[in-house]
Amino acid sequence: MTKLSELKNGEVFKIIDFDHSCGNFKYRLQDLGIHKGQMGQIINKSLFGPVEIDIEGRKIAIGRGMSKKIYVKKFECPALKW
Repeated sequence: MTKLSELKNGEVFKIIDFDHSCGNFKYRLQDLGIHKGQMGQIINKSLFGPVEIDIEGRKIAIGRGMSKKIYVKKFECPALKW
């Protein structure tokens, strides 16, 4: 599995799993509307600052630390249009 933090701008992914070592992490993601099985795309990932993602038409900014705890499957396909 690949970590969300390892993807580049424009890459498309499907959320596979979360890091379970941090008890409340899963619930924090659910509060943001991020769930297993969702498709998304990296909108903006810079050297510093948050990672902006598009999850099924919703733009969400998450911290770099959070992006390292989300496991995804990368897809080789053109940009998604929700």
